[in-house]
Order: sequence, then C-alpha cells, then structure tokens
Amino acid sequence: EHHRRTSMSKRRELENHIDSLADIGELLGAMKNLALVESRRINTFIDAQRAAADIVEHTLADFIADYSGHIAPAAPHGEVVCLIGSERGFCGDLNQRLIAAAESIREDAQIVLVGSRLADAWTRDFAASIPGAGFADEVQNVLANLVAQLTPLLKGARPFGPPALSLLYLGEGGTKHHSLLPAPEPRRDGPRRSHALQLNLSPQAFHAGLIDQFLETALGGALYDALLHENQLRLEHMEQAGHRIDEQLEELGRRSNRARQEEITEEIEIILLSSLGSREP
Repeated sequence: EHHRRTSMSKRRELENHIDSLADIGELLGAMKNLALVESRRINTFIDAQRAAADIVEHTLADFIADYSGHIAPAAPHGEVVCLIGSERGFCGDLNQRLIAAAESIREDAQIVLVGSRLADAWTRDFAASIPGAGFADEVQNVLANLVAQLTPLLKGARPFGPPALSLLYLGEGGTKHHSLLPAPEPRRDGPRRSHALQLNLSPQAFHAGLIDQFLETALGGALYDALLHENQLRLEHMEQAGHRIDEQLEELGRRSNRARQEEITEEIEIILLSSLGSREP
C-alpha cells in the first residue's frame, strides 16, 4: 500500500511539473508573438529614421560643397564613447559581448552607457548612464535623454577642441563601432548644382545646427538598430527555450505514462493477491 501511494505521489508530481511547463510554454509563445510584432514596428521606425538621415546627409554634402571654405573644424581632443546595451533581459549574452568589445576602448575615454542591464554588468568607470529603450515607442525619449547627457561632454575644454564621439553597439552582422565626430564629409553624388545653397544664417551657425541634426539622426538610427538586434536575439532565445520546454514535456510525458503503467500493474497485482487470499481455506 505504501509503495502504491508513493507511485501515485510521483505521478502527481510529474503531472504538476508538466502543467507548470505547459503554462511557461504558453507564456513564451505569447512573448514570442509580441516580439515578432515589435520587430515589425521597429523596422517601420527604422525606415522613417533612415529617410530623415538621408535628408540631413544630402544637405550636409551640399553645404560642404558650397561653403567648405567657411568652416575650420578643430582637431578633436579626447574621446567620448556611447555604448548601447539592453534595458530588458532575456536577450542572451548581448551585454557581455558588448563589454568584451569595449575592452579596446582607451582608458581615458569618457563612457556613456545606455541600458540598465548593461550598466549593471559594467565594471569600469563611466561618465554617465541612462535607461535604454525596451520598445520602439520609447526610443525618442531615450534619444532626448542621451543628447542631454552628451551635450556637456562634447563641449570640450578651452583652448582645446571638442572630443571625438563614437558609438558601440551590437547590430545585424555583429559589433558596430561608428565614428560620429568629427563629422564625416559625405560625398555628393551627381553633377554640381548651378548655384549655391541660399542661407538665412551665417555658414558657421548653419553648419553647427546641421551637425546637431546629423548627430540626432545618427544617434536615433543607432538606438533603433540596436533595439532591433536585441529583439531578434530575444526571439532566438525564446525559440530555443521553447524547444527545450517541448523536449522536457515529451520526456516528462513518457515518465508520467510509465508511472501510470506501474500504478495499473500494482493495482492488478493487489487485486490478484486479494483474490488468491480470499480462496484460501
């Protein structure tokens, strides 16, 4: 009787474990569907961001072609590096890989961290840290916060020029390290225009405003790009977790069936023993 109760208890434990895993599997499925929808939304934002970046870059190319003699960029002094990690978890080793890639950054560089999970894993000194975006709708707020943190760092100390600025994050194809400042001189395609851009500001003021627009669109594009890659890693992670749950459910199902068969066998043995005992004189 004790053995039979032990077998029944074992089977109930297996069934409870199966129910728990099945619930987790359903939750993963719902999370995966949400991540798929979010990836589509991020791609939509990326398309709009790229269109804005193209406008700024073409304008910058036209301006440099017409007014390059009016601007004299100062040599950079120092370096600011912005690392874009994750705000949410369940995206594999994204932050660890980013930290490993950051080992080549100069020790005297000023580091700005984007993403709470990245900040939690970071062990070196940093100049500033802000929460990252968990969803596409949050990117613009993160961008505004990032610009506010970078502005005082990029002013530079007189008589020196402003520091160089670069971005480090993980995107499609691996680690991306983009240099933003000094701003690259975009090439202008096509024949030269017959007349120069008509400006209502001085070339120096116009150039400064254009560089601000260039930085904002570049930073926004990087935030969306990094978020898309993070979301894709999350999808892969959930896919792998779902496969592991399916494998465990299959194994637990086999064990539960064996336990049930053992219970039935024990029940039959008890009935046979009881029947034999009742026939004895």
